[in-house]
Amino acid sequence: MYSVIIVDDEPIVREGIEYLIDWKKEGFEIIDSAENGLEGLALITEKMPDLVITDIKMPGLDGLQMVKQAQESNCQTKFIILSGYSDFKFAQDAITYGAVQYLLKPIDEEELMGVLFKVKQQLAEELKDEKTKRYVQSYIENQQIYSYVIHGEKTEEVEKLRPYSIFKLIKLSDNGRKINTKMIVETCNTVLNERHYIYTYGDSVFILVAANSDITLDDLIAQINSENQLNVTISSVERTIEHVPDLYKEIKFLDSQRYFYPNKGIMTQQVLNKNNAVHTLDKLIINLKLAIKDNRKEEIEETIDFCVDYFQVTKQDSQIVKREWSIIFMECVAFLEASMQKPIKEIEKDKLLSVIWKESSIQQTAHFLKYVFYDFGRFFYETNEKQDIVDEIKRYTERNYHKNLSLKELAQEFNYSQSYLGKKFKSDTGTSYHMYLDDLRLNKAKELLKDSNHYIYEIAKKVGYSNYDYFHKKFKSKFNISPKEYQKKQEEGD
Repeated sequence: MYSVIIVDDEPIVREGIEYLIDWKKEGFEIIDSAENGLEGLALITEKMPDLVITDIKMPGLDGLQMVKQAQESNCQTKFIILSGYSDFKFAQDAITYGAVQYLLKPIDEEELMGVLFKVKQQLAEELKDEKTKRYVQSYIENQQIYSYVIHGEKTEEVEKLRPYSIFKLIKLSDNGRKINTKMIVETCNTVLNERHYIYTYGDSVFILVAANSDITLDDLIAQINSENQLNVTISSVERTIEHVPDLYKEIKFLDSQRYFYPNKGIMTQQVLNKNNAVHTLDKLIINLKLAIKDNRKEEIEETIDFCVDYFQVTKQDSQIVKREWSIIFMECVAFLEASMQKPIKEIEKDKLLSVIWKESSIQQTAHFLKYVFYDFGRFFYETNEKQDIVDEIKRYTERNYHKNLSLKELAQEFNYSQSYLGKKFKSDTGTSYHMYLDDLRLNKAKELLKDSNHYIYEIAKKVGYSNYDYFHKKFKSKFNISPKEYQKKQEEGD
């Protein structure tokens, strides 16, 4: 819907124009009116309408001078000039100042609709040009980002990566065949919430993902491979922009290993580690301690999985493996005790050790120890970092409010019981987590509604509401105004 402002010193003319045609049917909406050129210029500056219909003869600043001053300020508005005089000089001046059309009063309905059709065509063409311009700017930005990724050539565009703390690089290839880049772009824009840059290099497509929380690529890879079975190479994580070029070096190395693993559709460092079993038990224990110390859940899981691979490849007797699991457990217990400067009760250690010896499979033991070491990581984090779980939940919610969050998911993320988290959150904040999440989402929506470029149903989805009616009900209940009414008030400048 294109916006319109009417400027005329006669109220009857202003009202007449408003009711002359069905503006919305023609794709336009009258958003305001003014009775002289000075008022009109102020409204144009404030509201930046797509179209202004103005009389020439008005007190103070006339219509032609208003158009001239608006155009001098680089205004992109289209102008239709009205006059009761069929003077060629007026028409000539109107065209000189950039008016789309010069119409005589009284306005003919058919003639006005014809002019509006012309204006709509011009606006649509300019919008298309603007989209092309944005595409070119995006292309240049991606080129400069990837010049840094691949060649290490740093430009000002690279600084746009500075706010992010987690980076991953993905390479897609199809054995020398051309990849459907359009499909890749559409899939990334649909599936990825994180900032991403896409670049075609030879027959391959690269995707650089930048985020401030863990990057999960399972859905993206599944969606891409639902169309074609591509070769996918995924780097590990880098945490500073200075090391982003190392991701490309890692991708090159991983690709070189496809000679040894021709049937691996997805190649990662973890795949190589599992196949090569290059880790010694001592190194795995060191990695596990570091993961526990930093409370990194994914790395705890990954290291335990490497232990499983190690034991499977070395093909030791099950009793020897259980003894080595016990050694890993006791090493981590000693590390935790030394860090906390507080011993763990012997009876508790014995209980956990007995489980290790009773488990009937290596997978059961690994699953059990993962949860034990999750607890170690949490205890370490709480003891040494002194950060409250409620603050951590708030930070996590701030980063992920657009997702389908619940206490159940938080319990899994932070390794607490759902009941404990619910009671703890309400005790510390005075409100339930569900109400806190609703307040956060609705306030975020309120900010987005200030921008009239967004549709309300889009905003609802952006802040985590998949059901528009539910969003509408919640918003109106909290702010005593519907989302649409609030957005309209913002547009009107109230």
